[in-house]
Amino acid sequence: MRVIEDDTLRGLNWDMSKYVARHPRTGKPLALEKDVEVETSLKPPKSKWDGYELSIFELKELYENILPLATGKISEYELNHLDVNDKKIKLNQVDGIKALPRLNSKHNDEIYDALILGLNDSLVENRIASLQILHICACRKPDGLWDILAELLDDDDANVRNTAIKSLIASVPIFPSGCEVLLYIELRHELKYRRDGAWKALNELLKKWPEAAMSHLDILSRDDDVDLRRRSSKLLSHVANRKSAIAWDLVGWALQDEDDQVRDNASKAIRTVTNHEPRQALIFAETALFDTFQPVRKRAVQALERLGASSRVNSLIIRGCRHSDLEIRRNCIKMLPRLMSEDELRDLSFELLNKEKNTGLKEILTEYSKDDQLEGTEFEKNKFLAPAEPVDPLEKEINKDLNKPSNDKKGKD
Repeated sequence: MRVIEDDTLRGLNWDMSKYVARHPRTGKPLALEKDVEVETSLKPPKSKWDGYELSIFELKELYENILPLATGKISEYELNHLDVNDKKIKLNQVDGIKALPRLNSKHNDEIYDALILGLNDSLVENRIASLQILHICACRKPDGLWDILAELLDDDDANVRNTAIKSLIASVPIFPSGCEVLLYIELRHELKYRRDGAWKALNELLKKWPEAAMSHLDILSRDDDVDLRRRSSKLLSHVANRKSAIAWDLVGWALQDEDDQVRDNASKAIRTVTNHEPRQALIFAETALFDTFQPVRKRAVQALERLGASSRVNSLIIRGCRHSDLEIRRNCIKMLPRLMSEDELRDLSFELLNKEKNTGLKEILTEYSKDDQLEGTEFEKNKFLAPAEPVDPLEKEINKDLNKPSNDKKGKD
């Protein structure tokens, strides 16, 4: 038998309009920063007949039997084709359920009813198959599906529960408003595997609909549960590259959190902000530079190095030279020669030397405060001497002749 990739089969009856995601709070359509290929996650599951060459009559008969097969009105449907084991291809109820998204839009109500039937079926395999297509069929008619998904997350069967989590992860980026409450609950679930699944869903939401994801992060960043604040702060580096007041507020609040780890995670976002919004990055660096947690202070210094010289940056670095933390002082002192003139550097170094206790930093400041023109080595002093005036060529020739011994003197000798 000749086996082909049957693209016609996939495209012939699969009529799926593009879903318009809306903000969970306002209900307004979410603005896209880039094209989101929603359809790639909405392709129907692979079927047993994919890749086989079916005539138009065979396709028509097959599609007429998908709904009866999915609803259990017929128990089996046989194709007049052999599989790789030379046995006729037989389709069962699970195959019918998975094929529901292939039917065109005129069957939307029937597809919805068949899906509801499958989600509530007593057979585990039928519930699993229905969950696998839930996010696809929801684009046509989502009514009540999220309530059923919530119930199946607590199903008695572990395989159903795991498939329900996968269904949630697939659904959240497509239906941010429909899944808002369910995601809120699952992010805080007492079972770790449920929480982990919800956080994966939030990550996917952040990639496709950052505005909707930031609404969740906004709430999570102010939660009493420190674990939620820690996990949400890890995502701040992903939102920091957006020129968004909400994103900057999230970073700013996290930098003032009482928990060291939350502030540490937030400080990692400062580097990202320096690339496209230096003024905002400077505000964050100013907050972080005097943090009580050393890693946060270190990232603030790194951000200042990337920002380069300006009056406000210089002021912050000079303040850092007087910081109680040795590493902050060392890093800021080492940046001074790039920020000020030699005279300014000497004056500040003299001032800092009076209070500095660390031997290594005192040596650096002593070197900065030295005037090479007066206290340097002969080589260093010579660098300040004016270059000698060029000798006139004629005068040079006369001096050469004067220094040359005469022939008469040589003869007498």
